[in-house]
Parts: sequence; structure tokens; C-alpha cells
Amino acid sequence: MFDYSKSTLALLALSYAEGTAEQKKDILNKISPEDIFDLKFRDIFNNDLTESIKNTVKGISYILSELNSANVRLLSIYDEEYPNSLKNIDNPPNLLYLRGNADLLATKMIAVVGTRRPTRYGVKVTEDFTKAFAQNSLTVVSGFARGLDSVSHRVCVSLSKPTVAVFACGLDVCYPAENKSLYLEILNSGGLLVSEYKIGVKPLQFHFPERNRIITGLSGGVFLAEASLKSGSLISARLAVEQGKELFVVPGNINSEASEGTNALIKEMQGAVVTSPDDVLERMGISAAETQKDTVQLSVTAQLVVNALYEGELHFEEILEAVKVSASELSAVMTELEIMGVVQKLNGNYYALA
Repeated sequence: MFDYSKSTLALLALSYAEGTAEQKKDILNKISPEDIFDLKFRDIFNNDLTESIKNTVKGISYILSELNSANVRLLSIYDEEYPNSLKNIDNPPNLLYLRGNADLLATKMIAVVGTRRPTRYGVKVTEDFTKAFAQNSLTVVSGFARGLDSVSHRVCVSLSKPTVAVFACGLDVCYPAENKSLYLEILNSGGLLVSEYKIGVKPLQFHFPERNRIITGLSGGVFLAEASLKSGSLISARLAVEQGKELFVVPGNINSEASEGTNALIKEMQGAVVTSPDDVLERMGISAAETQKDTVQLSVTAQLVVNALYEGELHFEEILEAVKVSASELSAVMTELEIMGVVQKLNGNYYALA
């Protein structure tokens, strides 16, 4: 079991007590956290919250045992390890619940955010940029949501690189449920799960924008690959600007609804546009690592396929039309190129360069 300061235990007792956020904030504005253990403080406030705090203090050992059983530790705003970048935002969380490698909080981070309903273009851009970030010693932090959040986490896991996932619920609640395997993979890859919500708290709608301030607060910059005008990831983009963080936005198809939000941001903030991972790394003060690629010898048909895919993703039938070979021959070539790592197969029988 972890050894916590009196201030941290006081904040834990306060977080478990029944009362509004404003009531709890009022208490911390008038007394120090340690005074919560001095029951004389009830004379100052004399309300139901103080009675609830009294009961919570009595049960603090049980709460700590519950956290320990869930492999969750605490980090308070009074602890030295609490990230300064998060401490300096408006309304920083007083208490963080952590599971996994807490040392990641001291690393250089970049937030990767985006739509929950990405196009193939959005997925590919997120994969390419996230891979470059992870390979260049940036810790990728995202929100564990469906869509591009999950894409970014999975890229890191596939590279055996750590990633930080910020939850909008308690760390014992896996939301969305389909990310159960990803939850474990992040931990097994040396990653970290973070939340400001206590064990057992379900994901409520207002938790998600609250979570976003932590994602951006932990990061030195925020990368946005794709977002519609109604995407919640635009909240993260606005927060990045308010917090004085770097904002990196990839332009999208002007005819795609999925890119209307990102394209609108670029109109407002033209300096935010990036078109390659190197653009981001340079502005983050990082020199891109040199990667050695093996020379691949391609057949004539395979080279024709690669040339066609330089224009972007293509359906199998479109490639067939471009290279003018039989369907069976093209299928064999596509399989060979996949094995060689030159192309990748996408949903709907589409292909793209890897």
C-alpha cells in the first residue's frame, strides 16, 4: 500500500464525502486540507457536508484498501510528482487516480484527439502521426474514447510504446466496454490510466469535457487529425489555445463533413496547420529520429500498384482498372505487398500504402 501525505488523505476524504463541488471548493478556500482531520472545522461550516466528511474520515482505511485492491494509487496537487503543466491550468484536479506507470507524468507528452466517427483518411493520418510521435520519445495521451482516441492508443501498443489514457469515469470502469482488451494492453505496454473520478463512478455526459482539460493540461501540444463541426475534440482544441499549448491541425477533404471542424480551425488559426509529423516534431523542439528502411524489390505489377496508391486510398476494383491485370493475379500481388509491409488493407476492400 502506498504511503500518502496527510494532505492527500484529506483530499481523498473530501472527494468521497457527499456534497457539491462548490461546497468542497469553499472548504478548501477557507482551511488547509490537513484541517479536515481536525473535527473542530465543523464549527466553521456546520452543514451536512462536514458530517459526511467526518464519516468518510472514519472509513479512510477501507477506501485505501479498496484502491489498493484495484491497483489504483493517488496523486494530489500537493505532491511533488504532480505535473506542473496540469497544475497551471484553470481548475486543475486536486486529486488524480492512477493505474500503471506514473513515471510517464514526468515525460514530454502530446495529446492526440479527434472524432469518434473517423473516415479512412482520419484513421490513416492519426496512425502515421502517432507512430512518429511514439518513435521520437513523445508520450501520446488521449481520452480512450471510440474513434481516433482508440486508434492512437492502439498504435502505441502495437509499437510496444507507453501511452496515457485519461478516463471520464472511475478506473475500475472500462468505457467504452469494447476497449476492455485495449485497457489491459495499455497497462502491459508500460502505459498509464488516469482519472479524477473515484472508483465506481460511471461516465456521465459532463465528465467528458471535464476530462479534456486534463488531456490538454498534461500535454505540451495537441494534435487534431479530423473533426466535424460538432465534434467534442474541438473543445480540446480550444482548451489548448486557452492553456497556451501548441495546436496542430491536419487539413482535410473540403467536401467531407468529417473535416469541417478541422478545416474551420485552420481558417481561424492558420499557424496551426501541419501536413507531416516533422512539422509537429520541429515545433515541439524534437529532431526526428532517422529510420533505416530496407530496399524492397518489386515486380512490374507490384510497382504499378504502388504508383497508383501514391494518389491515395483505392478500392480493389479501382486498382484492377489501373494496372490492367486479372483479378486473381492482382489478389496475389496485393497479398505479397501486404506481407512485405508495403500496403495495408482497409475496411471495405480498400488499400493504402503502409
